[in-house]
Amino acid sequence: MTGDAQLIDTISAQLEEKADPAYRELVRTRYNMNVEHFLGVRTPQIHKIAGERYRALKSRSIGERLDLSGRLLATRVYEHKIVAFRWAYLSRRDYAIEHLAVFTKWLDKYVDDWIDCDDLCIHVIGEFFSKHPEAADEVLAWTTSANRWMRRGAAVSLVLPVRRGEHLALALRVADELLHDEEDLVRKGYGWLLKVASTRYPEDVFTYVMDRRERMPRVALRYSVEKLPKQLQRRVIDRK
Repeated sequence: MTGDAQLIDTISAQLEEKADPAYRELVRTRYNMNVEHFLGVRTPQIHKIAGERYRALKSRSIGERLDLSGRLLATRVYEHKIVAFRWAYLSRRDYAIEHLAVFTKWLDKYVDDWIDCDDLCIHVIGEFFSKHPEAADEVLAWTTSANRWMRRGAAVSLVLPVRRGEHLALALRVADELLHDEEDLVRKGYGWLLKVASTRYPEDVFTYVMDRRERMPRVALRYSVEKLPKQLQRRVIDRK
């Protein structure tokens, strides 16, 4: 057995030891999550294991680290995916422009729930776009994907940059592309993006929402105005 295979086996054993069937059931019912490939390990425990094992990888190239992360993702075990995303996040200082193709592949191929979609998109892809802002327009192509997680990812991947004061215009374009998406989780995704944008740019988001309030799905509208000043919220909600 190779060293990498041993590492994956060790991580699997550690995670299985921390599995909690009661927590697994709680997540299934509270978050409506598909738990077929979920062991039932809490996120802080997953991150602790990931951090401990990452120390042995730090001296390796980022290409090797991401390849090993891909091997974990291929198991489709939820906790393995979170370890993989954590390793990718811990490698953020080494992101190069070519790594966007790796992260896009992960989003399209391995993400199958909103929880792991948001973990990858906020902590990995969001950090990537903050480091390589010139690549952020790539999310526009995701808005027309047949994969709903790609479409949600188009919005959620901009949450961190927008929170940092970057890519407002792009965020509004993405919201426009997704405005009438048929998937509730995609609508919530761009509604969340607008909500985050509203904390820095309340007037811009207010104007955007007011211009579209008759056409926006209710769930997206509700999310988008949550953080607006109360007087602006009232003007959006009062349709008279």
